[in-house]
Amino acid sequence: MSVPGRATVTTAEYRRYINSPEWRRTRERYWSSKLPTDCYCCGRPRHPGMHLHHRTYKNLGAERLMDLVPVCAECHDEIHRLHRGDPRWKSKGLWYVTKHVRKTKRP
Repeated sequence: MSVPGRATVTTAEYRRYINSPEWRRTRERYWSSKLPTDCYCCGRPRHPGMHLHHRTYKNLGAERLMDLVPVCAECHDEIHRLHRGDPRWKSKGLWYVTKHVRKTKRP
């Protein structure tokens, strides 16, 4: 599944992709690369259940590894809670919200 060039995708499109073999291969490529593996927001070391967060959905299905950042479940939940919960946050964009969460979690 690929929706290159679209900044927003439907929930059904997203779920279909996240459950696809294509996404599993992308995740495997990321985790076996030399890219960071600690939580981008709080710095927690990689552990089972670590998530890969899309900086943007613009390239969903055709994302580059640099479009992804590792985040722990707690930080991932906070990013999406803020992004979904307030139109002002949503208007700033997903990556802006991600960087904000990082600022609140890092000393």
